[in-house]
Amino acid sequence: MAAWLQRLSTLRLTHDEQGTARGLMLHMSELERDAYLKDPPEVAEAAIRGLLREAVVTIPGVDFSEVFSSNLLQPALDAPPALADLPRFLAAPPVAQVPVSAGSSSAASPRIAQRFATASGRLARAVGYSLSAPLIFGAGKLWSLIAENTVVVTLLMELDAVLPASERIGLVAERDQGGPTSLMTVTSAGGRSLRPNGVLRDSAGLRMLAKWENGATKMHEAASDLYAKSAAWTPLYYGDIEYLPCFAAAGSQLQFFAIPRGGSRMQAPRPISPVLQLTFESDRAQAVLTTIKFYQLLRAQCTRYPNYVLMADRELRARHPNGFIRSLLFRTDEVAVRKRVAPWEEYVAWSGVEFAELQKLYDATKRSQGLVHALAGMPTLTDDRYSVDLIPLGRQPGYARPVTEDDARDMVHGLLHGLAAIHKAGFVHRDLRLDNTACSPNGRRWFLLDLETCAPAAQRPRDGFEPRGWPPGGLLVDGLYTCASDLFQLGRMVSEQCGSLVLSAEGKTFLNALQTTAAAQKLSAEQLLAHEWLQCQGETCRAAGAQPGER
Repeated sequence: MAAWLQRLSTLRLTHDEQGTARGLMLHMSELERDAYLKDPPEVAEAAIRGLLREAVVTIPGVDFSEVFSSNLLQPALDAPPALADLPRFLAAPPVAQVPVSAGSSSAASPRIAQRFATASGRLARAVGYSLSAPLIFGAGKLWSLIAENTVVVTLLMELDAVLPASERIGLVAERDQGGPTSLMTVTSAGGRSLRPNGVLRDSAGLRMLAKWENGATKMHEAASDLYAKSAAWTPLYYGDIEYLPCFAAAGSQLQFFAIPRGGSRMQAPRPISPVLQLTFESDRAQAVLTTIKFYQLLRAQCTRYPNYVLMADRELRARHPNGFIRSLLFRTDEVAVRKRVAPWEEYVAWSGVEFAELQKLYDATKRSQGLVHALAGMPTLTDDRYSVDLIPLGRQPGYARPVTEDDARDMVHGLLHGLAAIHKAGFVHRDLRLDNTACSPNGRRWFLLDLETCAPAAQRPRDGFEPRGWPPGGLLVDGLYTCASDLFQLGRMVSEQCGSLVLSAEGKTFLNALQTTAAAQKLSAEQLLAHEWLQCQGETCRAAGAQPGER
């Protein structure tokens, strides 16, 4: 082995860095190699890494896309730039030259052209496509869609895909496919879609990292849609990010934006790049450079999202064995979740729940705490499709499990308030399990979900209606599902989730009372709320989540 290769192999470089450095140094003179390798190891390692960041290497048969992409995104950001610094951050070129396939070079200005270097491999081809694939511009939004997909979205996805696995976001691009017959459409009073044209998420699908809109010809209209479709702000969607990165395409124009967070509403989008005219080669090349920096920004944004964020604008669908589909959409134009069930007749045949009864229940409980409320009046039923917008949103129980006796008290206290309201209206819940609960963002105030399983009290369940988690015995009273049946279900759930946390004598007495079988239960939800362990304040109590009007 040559002395310089031996020396190189002793340095603390990654396998890819070693391979790229060997390829480069094979073409150097002995004097040039010595300039990098004669220094102490830590100095030599830094010098070689600097060389790799700046160089675009082409060796026949070798794809250096992984190295190129990693170099382009240096230095890794500890945190996203402040909102005021974003224009400066995006305008600064990547620290390394951008590889581009031969024949894709543009007639950009020398200042921009020097940021690119001819290379081969997957990333170079993706950059070449983004830089020089033919674009046709017309009067409709379709042409804007083709332009943003060609220049921005495709490059973002390829850049993510070629990175080392440990450095990837796992980027997922989603487009609004909802037409007028979709199960989950959200429209304005004028019939305009209020779902984003596209969103970018991480690999888990939870975090909405960015979004985009397409306009037919006018950028201000596309920017206006950015705001209208993301007007609602909640940490349950966005954690503590300072802004939501965005871009918009309108005809031949492309521009990057940031939507600053507000209180319960977002602020108007702020431009963080100039308007780029994609018919101008220099502007299109600048769009490619900005897209690379935009990806670097998205990587930094990932660190600002907690694990419990909800899937903003992701439609969640579940098909029941009886044929109906239940669908949820966490809306971004409102802090609300849209729930739909279709075909409704098949749901009724399984559950025995009548639409008019649900309307009565939502109306009767609209001023109660401890359970979700309809956002605007009542549920609707149109063309055999049930729909309701629900408030408030809450943390999923998996991210808010009780860890102390006080936490357990808060949980059962809030859920009992919800049950008491349902029972007072003459209904029972019938599906009390952890998945049908949520709590406030601070993790203390709990409330009930899924009122669509509620039915009038003391009725015989329909044959085949047995929600997941129903116990084999102790639930029904002479074949009827009663208010005591709900209490028994709640007692089992609380005992499973946090029974071991309750150590006080009062707490154990309460749980024993709550776990009484339905046939033997003599107490109501209202009476259990008066138990000394809960410390309920009666009519002035605000311990539960989902206070009337809470968003």
